[in-house]
Amino acid sequence: MVSLYVEAASLVIQIFESRFSQDMLLATLLILEASVLLFLALWLAHRPTLGRTLAAAASLLALLITAGYLWTSQQHRRVLSQTALASEIPAPGQKEAYVTSDTCGSCHPGEYASWYSTYHRTMTRPATPEYVKADFNDVTLGSGTWAYSLEQKGEEYWVEMVDPDWERLNRLRGADVETVSNPPRVERRVVMITGSHHMQTFWVPSEFGRELINLPFVYLFEDQRWVAREDVFLRPPEAGRFLDLWNDNCIECHSTVGVPGLEDGSEAFETAAVELGIACEACHGPAQEHIQANRNPLRRYALHFRDQGDPTIIQPSRLDSKRGSEVCGQCHGVGLSDARKWLQEGHSYQPGEELEESRFLVLPAQNGDHPRIQRMLAQEPLAVESRFWSDGKVRVSGREFSGMVESACYQKGELSCLSCHSMHDSDPNDQLAAGMDGNDACFQCHSDYRAKLEEHTHHPPSSSGSQCYNCHMPHTSYGLLTAMRSHTIDSPSVTTNLETGRPNACNLCHLDQTLEWASQYLQRWYGIPLSPLSSGQAEVAASISWALEGDAGQRALAAWSLGWPSALEASGDDWQAPFLGHLLNDPYAAVRYVAQRSLRRLPEFDGLQYDYVGADAERAKARGAVIDRWLQLPWDPEKFRGPQVLMSIDGNLQTDAIRRLSSRRNDRPIALGE
Repeated sequence: MVSLYVEAASLVIQIFESRFSQDMLLATLLILEASVLLFLALWLAHRPTLGRTLAAAASLLALLITAGYLWTSQQHRRVLSQTALASEIPAPGQKEAYVTSDTCGSCHPGEYASWYSTYHRTMTRPATPEYVKADFNDVTLGSGTWAYSLEQKGEEYWVEMVDPDWERLNRLRGADVETVSNPPRVERRVVMITGSHHMQTFWVPSEFGRELINLPFVYLFEDQRWVAREDVFLRPPEAGRFLDLWNDNCIECHSTVGVPGLEDGSEAFETAAVELGIACEACHGPAQEHIQANRNPLRRYALHFRDQGDPTIIQPSRLDSKRGSEVCGQCHGVGLSDARKWLQEGHSYQPGEELEESRFLVLPAQNGDHPRIQRMLAQEPLAVESRFWSDGKVRVSGREFSGMVESACYQKGELSCLSCHSMHDSDPNDQLAAGMDGNDACFQCHSDYRAKLEEHTHHPPSSSGSQCYNCHMPHTSYGLLTAMRSHTIDSPSVTTNLETGRPNACNLCHLDQTLEWASQYLQRWYGIPLSPLSSGQAEVAASISWALEGDAGQRALAAWSLGWPSALEASGDDWQAPFLGHLLNDPYAAVRYVAQRSLRRLPEFDGLQYDYVGADAERAKARGAVIDRWLQLPWDPEKFRGPQVLMSIDGNLQTDAIRRLSSRRNDRPIALGE
């Protein structure tokens, strides 16, 4: 009888202290088993002989039911263990330090609500109907033996697919898996999602440890369609399929205090995190001490009256500009850590600490010859080039901190991320604080320019040319199929453009003008020395040169700018179509995508029918159709922008010049680490 009580108690403990509690059906069965055992234990005291027999039979039956369920739901339970990452371990040696955002919300409902609406929270979530935006309604992706069949089963999402473990391991070994005619296939449940703003990528469990492997397709919100994952990143077309592990990559910035948990010997991952997504304690640090200290209401009110902050929690806005920015920099910067230690234990950084105490900040303009960077380049030769322009300025999205720290406003002033951005008082689209989407952001420190704005910019005050950030933070970073603002605050320079390839602000807006034109105005208005230029740079609009001759990164930025509303206002919208049409057949899928989006912003092309991942012949046909369509449009000679846009005054294209520039296209492989 005592053994029955012990067994029943053991089951109850399993229910409330193990991952089984996340599976309601299994928990119900365990509760049923525990109840039967307790009932029989009580009855046994009165009917010992018969009781023992019935108890044994009932226990056996209950155990068989549970075992049968465990056997049939092994995959399901393993999936649940994958999505339970947020409840396993908070951080190495700090199991009691973290409380999670729901606890924070009980005392800070306003801050919790504003954070809850951001893309930071939803950056990584379990794959449930609340968060899945993609179509899983009997969808088939790919073809032949490499087809992927997607299906929604109740509130679960499943994929019948090529075995991702087989594929990943063979790719790591250098095997040519595409030539395998009959690869092994499995059915896996999608357990997690990364991405909530522009696209979603999906993760399925590996058979090894707690590894998660990405489904090799993503879902684009703007297009409401599935595409191959390699076709949404700016990567060489020959790079092939794009497979990642979440455990040693995305977890670093798309979870709160993520711990890869690489195990010595087995090389398997026992991954965990405080929370999925970027939550309160990612920015404010562990909150357990804060919770305990503020159980005393007198202490709370005293802190309010003193307005000195609470030393038991980190408030980034109360830190100095450098430390406050480093809270953002832990994810929005490029850094190096001890790889093995990080894979085993995660990062040791906590908000409020000096970021460089836990990682080496990669700032090529300042420390490009440092031994740590040189060692990194020996292992990964394109590691710097994939994230920075040749002068060390950031060229990819998501690394805004690394861009800002190169700015004089940060190095010599008090500029911080929080000067313009806010988690709790902002549009979740860009996290810009209220009132910071215009010149008022700059006038916080440069108030003297408010009264002399037109004198400084030489543009009407209400025009885009008088928006500070259009000149000092131009769109020279790329990521997520779009151009983004540089967060290195500097001034337009044609010389820098020539030396690094990074487009200058003047020509990103005045698309119809040459580098010579920009150089002359910069010299006339600001005394900047004229830049030495070739005949071509003096005769062809810079945007056209970038689009036809540039590398893939430059072509993507040019394609975006050719559809940027501010640029169309400044340089007209009736001449760009042939050049965007040319980019519809670019070798890089991402360039083609950006080009077709810009093309649809032009008059007469908003209904363009085009598939950027279609067959080569179809893309070539679309390019020709766009040019033919443009040639048929009415032409107004009075709107002629000049020969620099490679057209004649009668509206004919200078096809020989276009062909010559295109033949000089920079085809060096580009893989941007966005």
